[in-house]
Amino acid sequence: MITKERFIRTVRDELKLPLSNPDLEHDFDQPVHWRSMHRVRLFAALERQTGRRVPVRQLFAATTVSGIYQLYVELAGEEQRP
Repeated sequence: MITKERFIRTVRDELKLPLSNPDLEHDFDQPVHWRSMHRVRLFAALERQTGRRVPVRQLFAATTVSGIYQLYVELAGEEQRP
């Protein structure tokens, strides 16, 4: 599973966006001003790091950065169930 700290570090390192923990709850249009391409690059980076693919439709349906993080957390939880 990816930790919140690692997730934030991925956004900073891969996308060069100034994201901090409080920013996780903001909508994508504020304050960092995400673009669709930022999301696509983040999806690719998270897939490389976690080895998990989340359907793109679900990722684009998320309205906050925290929503994307939560999708990866939920996916990891489903894979750990017997």
